[in-house]
Amino acid sequence: MPLAQLKPNWRQRILERLRGVAPWNAARISDEWFRAHFTYAADLVHAWLHPGVDLRSARLLNFGCGDGITDLALVLRYGATAIHGVDIRREYAKLPRIAREQLGLARLPCALSFETIAPGAPLAGRHKDLDAVLSWSTFEHVQRAQLLPILRDLHACLRPGGVFFMQIEPLFYSPFGSHLRRYIETPWQHLLVDEDALWQAIQAHQGTLDAAEVDFGFADFGAQGYKKFVFDEYLALNRLTADELLDLATQAGFSVLREERRMVDLPIPAALQGRYPPEVLLNNELLLLLQK
Repeated sequence: MPLAQLKPNWRQRILERLRGVAPWNAARISDEWFRAHFTYAADLVHAWLHPGVDLRSARLLNFGCGDGITDLALVLRYGATAIHGVDIRREYAKLPRIAREQLGLARLPCALSFETIAPGAPLAGRHKDLDAVLSWSTFEHVQRAQLLPILRDLHACLRPGGVFFMQIEPLFYSPFGSHLRRYIETPWQHLLVDEDALWQAIQAHQGTLDAAEVDFGFADFGAQGYKKFVFDEYLALNRLTADELLDLATQAGFSVLREERRMVDLPIPAALQGRYPPEVLLNNELLLLLQK
């Protein structure tokens, strides 16, 4: 059973049917995290799903929806009519407030619904014959033992011919694959020093963070609490490589329609040469379009 849900009620549906989606204004956007997920992320998702998936009629599931900003953009900017976001945290509960502040949006569109799930909870029993599943920077956080069961479950959620768009950035062995770049700017530092040294570097960090790297959960933790949160997230990373993920996706029954491995152009430190394949160290981002 879902732990918590956010979905439109019947009054909202009637109001939207009569008046249309509430007006919004992208010129109001002031937060860089919001801007990146409302524009870049949504544009990339749309580009990879289009033209095979018509968002105006498709049923979509976002696995690891986070704060739901990208889902909102797919509705407002690309006309999506049915997106259900699931996550193990309730960051999406902030979306009504965030949308008011950043867009002047009085109410979320009825095309959106959200749900909190337990880690590894099966979805196929309640979500069937979906046209598409999407996942943005989520699968690097899934425990290894759960990867194949989750991929099989998402495969079962799709209709025959349905597609799964997945993005991961940064991959663990890439220069900033620790997800700690908010605090540590040295490439591959997580592969060069131990965990104690990383934590000390994070604790020693002073000053403001890159605005594009500060999500809307920062205020929940405060400056020191956020350091502990992101470090714990680093410790829990599954250290998945692109080849490992492709193998798991194939085992789950998917075929690969399209694949892109985005590489960085940085010199590999001498201490890492020979320890890891260069193509693994330089592969920062993976984009995949899979099909059932």
